[in-house]
Amino acid sequence: MEVQKHPHHVTHKKKFGEYLLEFFMLFLAVFLGFVAENIREHNVEHERVKDYARSLATDIKRDTANMTFIIGHIKKQIRNTDSLTAYLKSRTAAEVRNVDLFTFTVLYSYPSYRWSRSTMDQIKNSGSLRYFNDSIVRYISSYDALSHHMDQDYRSDEDLATQANTLRNQIVDISYPNKLVENLNTNFDSLINSDGYKKFRANDTIPLITRDKTTMKIFLNEQLNIRRNLDVRANEELKSLIAQGRRLIGILQNNYHFEKE
Repeated sequence: MEVQKHPHHVTHKKKFGEYLLEFFMLFLAVFLGFVAENIREHNVEHERVKDYARSLATDIKRDTANMTFIIGHIKKQIRNTDSLTAYLKSRTAAEVRNVDLFTFTVLYSYPSYRWSRSTMDQIKNSGSLRYFNDSIVRYISSYDALSHHMDQDYRSDEDLATQANTLRNQIVDISYPNKLVENLNTNFDSLINSDGYKKFRANDTIPLITRDKTTMKIFLNEQLNIRRNLDVRANEELKSLIAQGRRLIGILQNNYHFEKE
């Protein structure tokens, strides 16, 4: 019986060039995947920083509106202190009236700041400042630092105002209707020039608690010290911070091309 012989299985031996090509193709696929992932991450980061920039600009816009409102309130206080000073210097202690001191000193402090810091805090706490360029980081840091400085100033101003108000209550009888206090706080200029207020003032007979000259002088000195601080707040610090805020908004809009709100 004849035994059938099977031919040996011949395997194809790859050449070195084919191995090199396969390695190159594999390397290229990995590299392109890496590049694609980097591009995707870059796009995600770009959108993230754009969202941060837009939100930060919105917050700063709210801040500047709040600061503008507070400047207006502070300027009323300054004007009232100037009126109080002129009033006391032009009258003897016997001529000073309770209703006038009450009116000139009813605005004894300004509202607290209402900062919109949610985006700023999120950027700092998440380490996202690294997404912004160095110039923008400097602007952001400067604005944030000055706003916190204003909080410190506010606490100092409140302490002085509380101290002055304590002395005021030793001189002025404040037993006037709450409605009068509200109207003086919200519509001071129009109220004191109204016929109703002029009639009320003419008929008022509530006496001062004291006419002691020394006490009145100390009280006026405290008001003048407060005025000096308020002048710095309204005409230097807050104006500077508003200017910084508006400049930062413009820089963010120019760099990240979002629409103005």
